Amino acid sequence: MPTTAKNHFDKDIARAFALHAKAETLQTSGDATQLPEDIRGAAVALAVGAMDAYFCDKYVDCLTAAVQSYSRNAWNGPFPAAFRQQRLPAGEVLDASRPHRPKWGIRMAAKAVMEKDNMYSLSRLHDVFNGILPSGQKLWLGIVPPLVALVRRRFTRFLPSDLATLTGKPLQNAQKGVVSSVKKRISTTVQFRHDWIHNCSRPKGAIVNYTNGEARAAMNEIKSLVDIFDAHIEAHRLA
Repeated sequence: MPTTAKNHFDKDIARAFALHAKAETLQTSGDATQLPEDIRGAAVALAVGAMDAYFCDKYVDCLTAAVQSYSRNAWNGPFPAAFRQQRLPAGEVLDASRPHRPKWGIRMAAKAVMEKDNMYSLSRLHDVFNGILPSGQKLWLGIVPPLVALVRRRFTRFLPSDLATLTGKPLQNAQKGVVSSVKKRISTTVQFRHDWIHNCSRPKGAIVNYTNGEARAAMNEIKSLVDIFDAHIEAHRLA
């Protein structure tokens, strides 16, 4: 069963794809105005927002689970530095207005922190999520195999056949290349969302639009990344 964070993402990314489909329908019917382009831009922006919301909510879930596990003396080993250094608002932690959920304060405190933050930069993920993962399953190398298995060279740069014959340092370099390519592709989409929202998709004056194929690819990349990431976290999390 998907967690709340993943359940919300699945619904939100479906909304994004529905917008994309609407834009395609309008364009196919002969609408030559900017409207289909704007709806398509909204679809990509919504997909990026869904990704950000997922990572924020997932961090709240993982941090809460780790703190609660540690407080019950159920955490095995030292408490992760990334979680140990996270400052939480004492007012939320000590809030006694939820007697039916005595441990809810930690979750609400973590949520209050993330409401003022974002996860648009994928470079943050290994810092904030590796604490919940055991040795051997850390980000990013832990999710390289399923990413490559997507067989999307533009997204991951390398295909399974490219890695099959590699060992040692060449394999490590290729795996790092996969991670770098994924981060770059998602970063480009995040930047599009930023430009679309903050300067009406005019980063240098002229309107920048995605084609149907470009928008669909960008949204599929976001969906694939979150699907793979969530499956990895849920399969290996320590709490």
